[in-house]
Amino acid sequence: MSEIYRKFGRTVRYDGGMFLRVEEAGQATETEQTFSCQPIARTVDLPDIEPDVVARTVRSIESVVSAPLTIERLVVSEGVAEHEFNDRRWQETTRRIHLSIVFGSLRALVDLAEFDIDAISFVAEALVRAGEQRRAPARIRIASNVSAALLPSLAGLAPPNVRLWQTAGGIDGKGEPVADHEIASTTYPNWYRPSYRTRPVRAPFNLRATCDVNAIDEDLPRAIALLAPPAGLSLRVLCVDAGDVYPATVRVARIDAIATATHWYPYAAGSFGAEMML
Repeated sequence: MSEIYRKFGRTVRYDGGMFLRVEEAGQATETEQTFSCQPIARTVDLPDIEPDVVARTVRSIESVVSAPLTIERLVVSEGVAEHEFNDRRWQETTRRIHLSIVFGSLRALVDLAEFDIDAISFVAEALVRAGEQRRAPARIRIASNVSAALLPSLAGLAPPNVRLWQTAGGIDGKGEPVADHEIASTTYPNWYRPSYRTRPVRAPFNLRATCDVNAIDEDLPRAIALLAPPAGLSLRVLCVDAGDVYPATVRVARIDAIATATHWYPYAAGSFGAEMML
């Protein structure tokens, strides 16, 4: 039996110094053995996107990431898409910021799902004061934007005092509602489809981690940004310790506390980052 998925999308994006307006329509057809995809004629009227919002966000980011910092990569986008899978139909809107900031040999990575640039300002202000590499502190707290990137690596590896959850919200790649579900193994109830050009895969949505302890020691050094994508449970991060700022590599062997998660970040099929204490 064939399954048919269609996507109709409209995006305003700043990428590589250019503003782009992109419209696409595509179809994927799959059976248990085969998968194929191709563009199709657009048959859906989508809401307009105001390009000035993306332009203002780009200007705001450029105003806070200034010399001696440089912007290596900046992608800012806002999109709307309508999806069809068999007889199911749903619509979604997205905002994304992908930014890499360079200072000397250091590169800070920022991925956001909203156009609030306070986190970017905070990272930029710290990065410009960064000193030499240091050994990671024995105890450290990691900011929500860093922990969100870590969560996909915790699936199947989370310490025994930590529980990992899929959080209800949204629709998966086959039109099914995303429901609350504890991630106790690498078997997932929902399908993730980042594009009509790729076959969907089982994945957890809207990950969040919980722990019996949620009080964070605010006096500990804090990892505020990734300096490289996570390598399993190893994180290369930018640390702030009182007035000192330095790069370090943190290996997650234990998690002592997790604060309440409030911010959603666009890692894999989504993660709710929360301040963690290691």
